[in-house]
Amino acid sequence: MLAEANRNILYVDEVNLLDDHIVDVLLDAAAMGVNTVEREGVSVSHPSRFILVGTMNPEEGELRPQLLDRFGLCVDVEGIRDLDQRVAIVEKRSVWEDDPHKFVKDHAESEQDVRSHIAEAIATFPEVELPREILRLIAQISIALEVDGHRSDLVCARAAQAKAAYDSAEQVKTTHVGSVAEMVFAHRVHAVPFGKGGPNLSEVIARMMGQG
Repeated sequence: MLAEANRNILYVDEVNLLDDHIVDVLLDAAAMGVNTVEREGVSVSHPSRFILVGTMNPEEGELRPQLLDRFGLCVDVEGIRDLDQRVAIVEKRSVWEDDPHKFVKDHAESEQDVRSHIAEAIATFPEVELPREILRLIAQISIALEVDGHRSDLVCARAAQAKAAYDSAEQVKTTHVGSVAEMVFAHRVHAVPFGKGGPNLSEVIARMMGQG
């Protein structure tokens, strides 16, 4: 499976319920980019560079810290509360059920526009300037949130650079950092005991961005 995932996406459902042995294999492969299988005195290695995507229900258990840090970005998936959007979802679902092929055809042009936009952003990503003051801002957020290690700084810098490329900007701005910061840091902020207080993610980011 890890060989097939090379240069691809590895999706894990209920990632927090994985057996510890499988977690260890994933961690090693993600860190080294190589998976080694040893059996009966025979050792075989193969490249295994993949993008790890996982979903989970936090109420069913937490992720091991070592695996949690491997996920660059994290988002909470919640139900839509906007009335018009909920109605639109039901309407589109009904149209799709009546004629899936027509539904796909009707949306093909807009989907292609998004693909083209993303492809252009990927091509221009290396050309987007990442100023030192932006790196300092990211480091300040990490320090204020008491985040361990430096992976969060690297991920935030790259995510902000990607957002700038998507926006056709030549240079990363503080607004680009602000648009990705919560996705980068939300799962890296240490949980604190009830009543003990601790760094508040939104407040820290707003303060560092000069909005608080």
